[in-house]
Amino acid sequence: MSAAQGAAGAPRVGCDLQGVAPVAESLARRGERYLRAVLAPEEIAELTRPGAAAPSAESVAGRFAAKEAVLKVLRPAPEDAVPWPHVLVRTDAHGAPHVQLRGEAARLAREAGLRNWSVSTSHDGGFALAVALATAS
Repeated sequence: MSAAQGAAGAPRVGCDLQGVAPVAESLARRGERYLRAVLAPEEIAELTRPGAAAPSAESVAGRFAAKEAVLKVLRPAPEDAVPWPHVLVRTDAHGAPHVQLRGEAARLAREAGLRNWSVSTSHDGGFALAVALATAS
């Protein structure tokens, strides 16, 4: 077993801290192109408030941090390119975030035996924080 695989069944944890200001700058500079590069269409729809042209920088920063945390759990090799939209952070009916994986991200999770995911995000002082946890079932 490789060091990247870890002990069988052992939980994997990832965390990330993302500044809101750099995300706001990217949104101002690249707009819709930035959103499509980072978020899946479903995420953009969930984050765009009625009457708003685009999601808030704080919301996007939270999703970005959550995606980074999930990628740290997945531990892709340098040759494993995982497009950002393949890691989705969705919200349930109560507003709680949950992880949905597609494509390359789903393949990495399958190969590692990761099926049970939990993610949490928080925002304060111009930063978004996320923690992701996955275990093998």
